[in-house]
Amino acid sequence: MDYLKLGNLVSIIAGFLILALLVQLGLYTISFAFTPLGLLQMSIIWALSIPAFYFYHKAELKRKYFMDYLAPTAIAITFVGLVFAFLHQFLGLGLILLGYIFEPLAGISIFLTLKKFFISSNLFFWGAVIYTVGLPFYIFNISEIAIIGDVIKLVGLIMLAIKMREKVA
Repeated sequence: MDYLKLGNLVSIIAGFLILALLVQLGLYTISFAFTPLGLLQMSIIWALSIPAFYFYHKAELKRKYFMDYLAPTAIAITFVGLVFAFLHQFLGLGLILLGYIFEPLAGISIFLTLKKFFISSNLFFWGAVIYTVGLPFYIFNISEIAIIGDVIKLVGLIMLAIKMREKVA
């Protein structure tokens, strides 16, 4: 079983859900995060982090410790943030943001493993960095940075999925 491909597939699904949420937050302001729909979307995205981590953890990654230590940290912090978000506490969004800082750091393992796919892996990694850097700008109603970063990350992931499939065929 190719766990790396499965992890990437779950990440692609989560990336599209994140993109939808980012657009909604841009259209309806950050307060959308506290609506029932926003909370549901964030919960689904968080739930997808569990199988994504499991698949990446099982994959043969270079510098695996980035994934094995930083991803669970991110998952735990974002879970606590989600709990606070359900209580309509702004602290919850801050904790979710803090948790997402670990996403590109955990992704270093994937980046190093797939660096032979230079353009795709760079789009994935740097898109995740731009996305994460863009999240705090929602406070100022600037959504474009995170949205662009997520799109770049998604393009990289999709390109990786295609290239990895071609390698097998």
